[in-house]
Amino acid sequence: MKVLYIGMARTLWLFDFSLMNPTGKSLQPVIDGIKEKYQFAIAPKNPLDFDDTKSLSFKSGTFVNARGVPVVVGLQIYKDGLVVDTLSSSDDSTEFLEKTSKWLNDQFGLSLPPNVRKAYVSQIDFESDVSLMTLNPRFSQFLKLLEKHYKPSDGKLRQFELTSVNCWTEDTNQAGAPAPFKFERKIGPPFSSNHYFSQAPLETEPHIQLLTEFEQMLKI
Repeated sequence: MKVLYIGMARTLWLFDFSLMNPTGKSLQPVIDGIKEKYQFAIAPKNPLDFDDTKSLSFKSGTFVNARGVPVVVGLQIYKDGLVVDTLSSSDDSTEFLEKTSKWLNDQFGLSLPPNVRKAYVSQIDFESDVSLMTLNPRFSQFLKLLEKHYKPSDGKLRQFELTSVNCWTEDTNQAGAPAPFKFERKIGPPFSSNHYFSQAPLETEPHIQLLTEFEQMLKI
């Protein structure tokens, strides 16, 4: 497997945001301070400037991680927690939250409550020479049936392929449920490019390890 790029590395810290500001301090200096500290290209104008996701959304900022590398970062403040996205690694997203929460405490007296719940979502584009058809040879029989019954509107015959594996929990799309796992061919590039996309409710490195192990299973 060859990682092409990290499409999203998300860390979520889930808690009642009101507990972080129990005395009702004005959040205007906080908003202005976050925007200035990380040079966000887009930031809320005031504490009521919610976006379509009902969050105070900071987009396209710059965070210098522990290795001294500046990475693009996004922050969303919700009533039930904080969400940080980078395009590098969930380690960077988590480090951003750790350093920013300490800074918010030092500068504004905003302290995280105990028992913060943590979750992750990572999305990775990668190259792989595996075939999902090895999961079950009966898929070949099914695809032949599909091709037999398919009537192309343009008269062009096509070959179908098994292109996706998706796994999710029974409570998917409900609060607290993990993101679905996806292993699928990237829509758009030709099959010959072996371009795949994967999503998992994991940190970046465990996600890469999972994909590597899945590849090995398919090659046995």
